[in-house]
Amino acid sequence: MLISLVVPAYNEGRQLIANLKQILAAAEPCGHDLELVVVDDGSRDDSAAQVAQLAIGDSRVRLVAFTRNFGKEAAVYAGLEHAQGEAVIVLDADLQHPPRLISQMVQEWEEGAQVVEAVKQKRNDASKLDAWLAKGFYSFYRKLSGFDIEGHSDFKLLDRQVVDLYLQLPERYRFFRGLVNWLGVDGAVIHFEVEPRAGEASRWNKVSLLRYALNNVTAFSALPLTIVTWLGCLTLAVGFALLVISLWQKITGSAEEGFTTVNVLLVLVGGSIMTSLGIIGHYVSKIYHEIKGRPIYIKKVPRRKRS
Repeated sequence: MLISLVVPAYNEGRQLIANLKQILAAAEPCGHDLELVVVDDGSRDDSAAQVAQLAIGDSRVRLVAFTRNFGKEAAVYAGLEHAQGEAVIVLDADLQHPPRLISQMVQEWEEGAQVVEAVKQKRNDASKLDAWLAKGFYSFYRKLSGFDIEGHSDFKLLDRQVVDLYLQLPERYRFFRGLVNWLGVDGAVIHFEVEPRAGEASRWNKVSLLRYALNNVTAFSALPLTIVTWLGCLTLAVGFALLVISLWQKITGSAEEGFTTVNVLLVLVGGSIMTSLGIIGHYVSKIYHEIKGRPIYIKKVPRRKRS
């Protein structure tokens, strides 16, 4: 059977070809035919040319080149779309996802696992701040979405049926590890330590990581919209209490001239606006979920061993 290796690449530098050869060498003991689908995400260096040259000498290598940088999620999607194997393994080009685990992942797949998750046992973050930010993201994501993906990475093996399910999801913005978790198919877990990066330095900075985190959280939770509704109700309740106090002061003659009128107007207008925004937010959240067009349910596929 054919096993596909999907490797997104972006400005990987001179180390790229050596890394790809190492990935192929590590995958050979799995005992299956191999194909290596390298997706060049609009690199500004000669990464695409290097892969094209490698493909001339090795028929197992295929290049998918983007016209510009569309992002890693798009590169993973394109790789899965072009992969032809019965199982597909996604891993990074910089060897931080240890290629030596490929044979173990294939073995778990042969024993019936439809998804094999490589979960980080140790992150080896460059700083304590990076580790704290990552932990905060996973905690925030879990509370808002209800899915626990702490330590999960894009390093995964997917059975062909799972790949087809993933590709059927119609949404444009994708969070690969989140969507695979959302599918809820049977899987196995392999723990690993993140290896030192082989190649150019990472191009992710704190701002891009924060933007990526916010996009991924909002892709799986409408809770921020719901907060507006609760804030509107709270404002209306507090405003009603102030209204009662203001009217009492007016009746007893202890209110300042014009104070009651201003209070009543502020309470009515502010409370009405916040409540209205909350109602609108509720309907926007429904549109948010409907426009994704995700399937209403996913049928469970029986586990089966591969010969």
